[in-house]
Amino acid sequence: MNRFSNPLVWLVRIRHRCGYGVHSPFAFRFLTGVVYERTPYYAYATLDPALPWGMRLRRKKGLHLLLRLANWLQPQVVVAPGDASFARSYLLAGCRHAALYGSLPACGADMVLLREPDDRAARAVRDGGILVLDGLRGHREWFRNLPAALTFDLYDVGVAIYESRLDKQHYIINF
Repeated sequence: MNRFSNPLVWLVRIRHRCGYGVHSPFAFRFLTGVVYERTPYYAYATLDPALPWGMRLRRKKGLHLLLRLANWLQPQVVVAPGDASFARSYLLAGCRHAALYGSLPACGADMVLLREPDDRAARAVRDGGILVLDGLRGHREWFRNLPAALTFDLYDVGVAIYESRLDKQHYIINF
């Protein structure tokens, strides 16, 4: 089913590509410099061959986004589920000095990776941090109501940026 629905989704979302309709300089720089970055990063050559064949076809794009997000943010504290071993590898390749946790530490986090909504985790993200929700499909309403300043709906993935100096805005992006 995904084989046929993804091109249809792409066509429906075509007007949301490449940052069209984004009028915030911060959000536009984030989209063009991180989300739509086409330059092959240094770690792709070593990490991609370790992926199972099925994951290379379906998940590589999202894992590359995680690496670029970690590289852009350079977080001190990252929270990722324990079963997300490939995601953890890509996150650490993007920011080698980050402390990686399987559950929320008491001090909060700079970057949180979630597979399903978690209100406690959403409140634990520090100012200037990012929350990434993998599997956004059934949780769009929860995602839009996060206390984050900027939320980006990338169809399968949601990226929320917690930046207190920015006004709240939600963007739908064709990724």
